[in-house]
Amino acid sequence: MASSHLSILKRERERLKGTKDENKIYWSDCVAAKPERLVANLSKYISRLEQETQFADFAGLMEKVRVSIAGIEKEKPLVNEDDVAEIYDIINSMKPLHGCGFDLFGAVYEMFANAKEKKEFGEYFTRRHYAHIFAKLLLKDEQYFNEKRPFTILDPACGTGGFLTEGFKILYNAYQKTDTLSKEAVKFLEQDCFWGIDVRSQNISRTKLNMFLVGDSHTHMYPLNTLTDELSKKLGDRTWHYIITNPPVGAGTIKAETSAISSYRDEIAFLYRVIKLLEDGGRACILLPDGVLENPSLSKLRKELLEKCKIEAIISLPKFAFAPYTKEKMYAVFFTKKGKTITKIQNEPIWMYVIDNDGLANSDKRFPTKLRNNRNGWLHDEISGWVSTEGDEMVGKLEEAWLQYDDASTGGAKWINEKGEAVRLRKGGFIRQSEIQKPEFENPETKQLESRYCLLPEYYLRPYEPKFVTSKELTSEIESINQEIERINHEVS
Repeated sequence: MASSHLSILKRERERLKGTKDENKIYWSDCVAAKPERLVANLSKYISRLEQETQFADFAGLMEKVRVSIAGIEKEKPLVNEDDVAEIYDIINSMKPLHGCGFDLFGAVYEMFANAKEKKEFGEYFTRRHYAHIFAKLLLKDEQYFNEKRPFTILDPACGTGGFLTEGFKILYNAYQKTDTLSKEAVKFLEQDCFWGIDVRSQNISRTKLNMFLVGDSHTHMYPLNTLTDELSKKLGDRTWHYIITNPPVGAGTIKAETSAISSYRDEIAFLYRVIKLLEDGGRACILLPDGVLENPSLSKLRKELLEKCKIEAIISLPKFAFAPYTKEKMYAVFFTKKGKTITKIQNEPIWMYVIDNDGLANSDKRFPTKLRNNRNGWLHDEISGWVSTEGDEMVGKLEEAWLQYDDASTGGAKWINEKGEAVRLRKGGFIRQSEIQKPEFENPETKQLESRYCLLPEYYLRPYEPKFVTSKELTSEIESINQEIERINHEVS
């Protein structure tokens, strides 16, 4: 259905722009006084769409639709002619969907996907309110269109295009607000700005449809393996100004391009490929699991990351951010590439923030909580914007706090959790490099203390405080355990 919808929208756009090919049958040409003639026209129209090479992955599905309405040989159609005519009239009555801003696959996923589909989709899908806020923070400086300073945005593991569609809407709205949404700006957004790559061709078709629905910016979408030389063979050794992505996590087959460590983990291979694909001075946002940020065995990786890049911010997501298909603790890492060579570790502190509530229940079920205060603001959502009772447009807590909030002096922030309980914990702050290099571990090979270069926000904002017991308490607990063992032995005997 994805390619059928996109082909319909694309051809109708050609008609509206005056570029229609009169030798081809279009959706609007199918209308007929008699239902049987309409069905014949639709069958001819779908047959033409099946010849389109751009969406060959969906040719089989389109043929099933054609056979369902027109039949095949001696088999009768599954849908009668009157019903086909009614469906056609309903679709015809809808307004043009091109540029409507609707995230088709995001909406379908959130509303209808079952547990199995969500698990299969998991390595590619990022919930759209996360995609929106991370794209907005990455592109925060791009408020005005400047034809003398074009830039490019890449998602090298784009899935259904969530980051790209949100990026398009953010830039489009920003240019509207600053009165710079000229014809040149629209052309830039449609044809030059956005690039998507995914190893699955089906995902590229989905991304193209999603991008078409938000504004036609589906020009540079390619079914390639980002981690292999397919990319350079197709696009050359080009680089991008912005990269935003949620890469696959887990054991892979391609070695990460670094001499710091030896790893075939997908998330590590993608991290280094993102650095390579960024232009000098380019900025990125990449979602990474906790192990990359704190595992002692990866300390050399983090040291090299601090040498090659300037890390601006690390945001901790809730444990259930990607439930139900994974409970892996994930973090959004924002950084700027310094250059092609290794330099000294950055002197600037790193801003870290912990998201506790994202508007969904902190459980496997992930249903919307929709808790609000008396001004209509979110009580259990730190990342979504809102409109106050006075009609003012308000940004979410994360965006308001971005790169400036620090609650070190106050001992933390106060809020009410979804259970109605009062909570006080540190939310965010600036972590100096001296602190980051201070945590040490004993290298099992050298037996020397080495810096961990820990980049885990919780380590600094919410350090674990162990509960120590006295010798008297320990003795009492041991006696209690021994008595229980004796009781059980007595019952068994």
